[in-house]
Formats: sequence, C-alpha cells, structure tokens
Amino acid sequence: MPVTPRTAERTVVADDFLAAGFAARATVAAGRLLLDLRMQHEDGLGPGGAKMAQLGRTWSGLLLRNRIRARYPRDGVLTGPADRSPEALRRRRVWLVEPLDSAEEFHADGDPHWSVQLALWERERGVVAAAVAVPALCEVVCTADRDAGWRRPSPVPRQRPRVVVDTRDPAPFARTVVRQTGAELVPMGSPGAKTLAVIQGDADAYIHTSGVWGWGDAALFRVAEAAGLQVTRLGAPQDGRPGPAGPGRRAPLAVICRPRLTRTLVNAFAGHGIRPVAAIPDPRARPAAG
Repeated sequence: MPVTPRTAERTVVADDFLAAGFAARATVAAGRLLLDLRMQHEDGLGPGGAKMAQLGRTWSGLLLRNRIRARYPRDGVLTGPADRSPEALRRRRVWLVEPLDSAEEFHADGDPHWSVQLALWERERGVVAAAVAVPALCEVVCTADRDAGWRRPSPVPRQRPRVVVDTRDPAPFARTVVRQTGAELVPMGSPGAKTLAVIQGDADAYIHTSGVWGWGDAALFRVAEAAGLQVTRLGAPQDGRPGPAGPGRRAPLAVICRPRLTRTLVNAFAGHGIRPVAAIPDPRARPAAG
C-alpha cells in the first residue's frame, strides 16, 4: 500500500507522541533515583551538599543516556548546554538532557523546587517532544498531554497576577519591570518548577532570566507551549543601557505566561528597549559568549 501524505503525517504525530511519553517516563525514573540519593545521604543536605548534587547529576545523566540509547540507538544525546559532541550533532535527531536542574535547591534541606528535563530535537522540525519532572512534588508534564486532548483547568483570574522569578535574583531589572505592571512577585528555584507552577495555575507568568537561553531551555519552552501557554523570547536593550542580567551583560530573557498577560508583560519590557526576538537556536550552533 502506498504511503500517502496523510498517512505519513499520522506516523510523525504518533512518533512524537511516543517520544513524549518516553521522555516523561525517563524523567520520572531519573527523579526517583535522585530522591533515593537525597534520602540515603541526608547528611549531605545543606550548604555543603554540592558534592552530593554533582553525584546526583552524574547518576541521573547516566540513567537518561542509557535509556535513550536502549530505546533510540540511532539518536544523538547531549547532556547540558556545554556538551557539543560532534558525533551527536551529526544525527538527524538529538536528545537534549538536563539531568538535574538547580543543584542548589536539590541539596537544600526541604526545598522541592528542582527538576529533570528531557527534549527531543529533530533536524528541520525543531523540538518535537519534551518532558519536565519535578520529583519532590511528584509532578511531570510532557508535550503528549495536550496532544491527547488533556487540559488543565484555567485558574480564576486574580486581582493581582502572580509572576514567579528566580530565588537568587540574577535579574533585578526584570523584577523592576514586572513590579511596574502591579503583579505579585513569587521567588522560586528551578526553571522547571517555575514553569510547572504556571502550567498548574499556581502562578500566571514566569520571567526566565537564567542567562543566555538557547536549546538548553528547549524542554521548558516546548512543554509550556503544549500546555497552552505563550512563550515570548526577549532581547537585550538596544540603547546601550545595562541589560536584564546586570551591568555589562546583555543576556536575553523569556516570558512564559497565560495569553491574557502576554501583551501587558511584553509591552512593559518594550518600554525599556527589550523587545521580542527570534526562536530557539539550532542546537548545532555554538553557544553565545557569556
């Protein structure tokens, strides 16, 4: 039987759906491993727990890479934005792995705001599947959720929108802009946890200010878009003033929010010379200089 365009399209959609389900299961498995590590090494929690976090990142990364290689042996795998394996980048499909997002929260006693992220990038199509797990909250979201017709209930509009920002405050400029809109600022750790908060309705927007965004944030952006949120990537000011990441660094940022807030937040940043820019870069491109 000849393959028609419609049949081919259905096959692609099915492949993306299965890849998203695989990503969700893999991030959950990595999350369980990390939770076990925290329970077995409670003495490593706190300010001196950086070594435990590094161990967790290594183990989680190995688990994810092994699962990907067993299920998709022809695909490339990159772990973290610094990984630029030429062999992986020659592949038609590349898995983008973030084995432990926000090590500081991971080894902080009682802080659940850390995550595991996984995305599948395909040549000429971009990111086609992704999942973000927040293990300490027993939550996982993936791009298959929306494709399956599943929806999270829309929250009742608040008198003051809640906007989550980074706990360590890398971009006080962004906080200033958001305050001008009258929104309530909610500090939180991992970008994955902040994205989940918006998807679940605990917050209305997330200002992503963790430096230079790129394919390393692919899972966050793709999962947010699949959940019906709007992702707007913003560039640095064009008039030479200090950028949103502080003096001397003109790093871009992104706004992940419910569609009704997009215009308000984007216009607020535009008033300071920060305007929307292009989409997520190709993972084969070299990372921007810090």
